[in-house]
Amino acid sequence: MMKEEAVVQKKKWYERMPHSYVILFMLIVISAVLTWVLPAGSFERTIPEGATREYVVPGTYTQVDQTGVGVFGVLKAIPKGMDGACTIIFMIMISTAAFHVIRSTGALDNGIGVIMKKVKTSKIPGNVVICTVTFLFSLLGVIVGPEIQLPFAVLGISIALSLGYDTIVGLGMVAGGGFTGFAFGPINAAVLGSAHAIMGMETFSGQGLRWLLWLAATITVCIITCLYARKITKNPEKSLVKGIDTSSLQIEEKEEGYEVTGKHKLVLAVLILLMATIIVGASKFGWYLTEMTAVFLVGGIAAGLVYGYKINKIIDLFIQGAASAASVALIVGIARGIQVVLEEGHILDTIINALSSPLQAFNPLVGAIFISIIVGIIHFFIPSGSGLAYATMPIIGPLGELIGISPQTTVLAFQIGATVPNFIFPTIGAFMAVLGLAKVPLGKWMSFGLKLVAALYVVSWIFIAIAFAIGY
Repeated sequence: MMKEEAVVQKKKWYERMPHSYVILFMLIVISAVLTWVLPAGSFERTIPEGATREYVVPGTYTQVDQTGVGVFGVLKAIPKGMDGACTIIFMIMISTAAFHVIRSTGALDNGIGVIMKKVKTSKIPGNVVICTVTFLFSLLGVIVGPEIQLPFAVLGISIALSLGYDTIVGLGMVAGGGFTGFAFGPINAAVLGSAHAIMGMETFSGQGLRWLLWLAATITVCIITCLYARKITKNPEKSLVKGIDTSSLQIEEKEEGYEVTGKHKLVLAVLILLMATIIVGASKFGWYLTEMTAVFLVGGIAAGLVYGYKINKIIDLFIQGAASAASVALIVGIARGIQVVLEEGHILDTIINALSSPLQAFNPLVGAIFISIIVGIIHFFIPSGSGLAYATMPIIGPLGELIGISPQTTVLAFQIGATVPNFIFPTIGAFMAVLGLAKVPLGKWMSFGLKLVAALYVVSWIFIAIAFAIGY
């Protein structure tokens, strides 16, 4: 008998990276070691008139007694971190649970499917289709997050193929739009909500400039995708995915089967009301994470009820949704443990002082751009936006104050670094998943993705300059 040979596929280097939990725990251990190595110190802090949180007073750094963190301190840092980050943890779990109820009704998926089907069968020009689909998914990225693109990746690609384009164009519309909406959305709970919470600022404040940045970024994605589409229309040989079989990505009309029922319309109405309430509450009434979590809770229950679910069914769906978010929520608590160790070892201000000294020689605008780049580099190792916020904002926030950057602009710089690289980082799960669905190798996508990242960074830095000009 012939023996079957086991084929072992060698993992790529980025697939061999440790789990986010492992990376964050390693950072906690490294932080603890540094509490014995770096000199302990602190800045004076004050609460200016009209402010609601303490600000670092520049030039007041002094050394204090060394207080190294031991092994038990490292272990206690994780539960302490979870306790300190409990508000954002619960918001992540409840909001995910609410969206799980909404998605389970099929209202959102069928609504998107109907729109996409009409776009596919329309006679409108290709560039208009590209821009329409990109803006659709960008808006959905603002509301739901980048994961919304996954079930529609193949459908978006089939639209691109039916127009004579390739899978890169399809990804540009669906993934490009979805990630852009998530990146620059003014109501991004994971990235923006976490950063605002750490900085003690009103959640989702400063929405006006962020909506303009979202619009400019989405237009940028449209332009780059349209330019690539025009290039391969003129010369198909220039397609980045030339030779890749796309026959399985062609969707026939009869297989789509999307339909929006009366119940679906009620659920969509609840979703629109939910998001409108969050935006108005945050911008007009100063709602914080607790109030927003309550809105998500009510919205999820209301969506289930108008669809006809019994209360036990709604509870089961809530539990399933919260369970799916548990891994992300725990990352927030573990990442907060880094801050706990740095604060208990009294070296957080030492690190801030060391980083701020060279940056003070530069214009604050250059410092803000520098922050967006540094955050982007760290983001490669910490894919979770909320985890990244809790790992870096305790340092970046006071650092921004010391070099003359306003808290809101500091958060903007963080938001840019924490999201723009999502288009090219193989450590981003949703990104790799959508590439797999589209059968586009990472290397083939990189040529297009790098252009997106470069363009979006430039647009973002322009808006950082605008933020300085208007005193954002």
